[in-house]
Amino acid sequence: MSISLAITLILGFILVYIFLIQIYSILFRITGLTKIKSRFQAISLLTNSGYTTSEAEIVTTNKLRRSIAIASMLTGYSFSVIIVSLVFNLITRLSANNLQENYITILIVLAIFAVILILFQLPFIKKPLEKIIEKIARKIMKKDIDDNVITLLDIYDKDVIAEISINVVPQLMQDKKLAEINTRDLYNINILMLKRNGIAEVVTKDTIVNKNDVLVVFGPVQSIKELFTTKETKKQKEKE
Repeated sequence: MSISLAITLILGFILVYIFLIQIYSILFRITGLTKIKSRFQAISLLTNSGYTTSEAEIVTTNKLRRSIAIASMLTGYSFSVIIVSLVFNLITRLSANNLQENYITILIVLAIFAVILILFQLPFIKKPLEKIIEKIARKIMKKDIDDNVITLLDIYDKDVIAEISINVVPQLMQDKKLAEINTRDLYNINILMLKRNGIAEVVTKDTIVNKNDVLVVFGPVQSIKELFTTKETKKQKEKE
């Protein structure tokens, strides 16, 4: 294998590695993790670097996340072996003469690598690509895109602060004021904030939750799931 080919393959695998980090970050985000935590989990698992027990619990306590974690660890291990083999092959063939003979080709390969890397970071390329990956991932994971999307913002022991994107208003909340629902007594959930049309509104006892609203809530994660996700939304969609 020539030096230029070895370098091309190494850089190619690195690009794929970066792309995989993006894919697994999106997969974790779909399960409800924040963008920062999703990326942290993806990088940690793909690089087999490990992380703290408290961070591990976020993955191990969720069946879907465990499956994603196993897939990412196996993928990361395979790519690590391939990249190490290519680097070893490159080092064994490396010499001053070879570098001089191939330096133009090497510079071209490095330039192409840099351009591709920059292009992937441009918003008009990155965002549509993320949407395509997320759409495919949701279909593969059989997670209904019309479900309410729960994103964990922070974790406090058994309770969490979560953001809920309301795509289907749960039956319990249909055309009812928050004072009538009493989510605090029924589910131990406190509704902290509501965003409507991108504007934050004060939550009062007279607030009625509508489709496309975004709620920020505090409470046990299981209770939040029971109230806002699949079970409740499917019942409502069947009625519609």
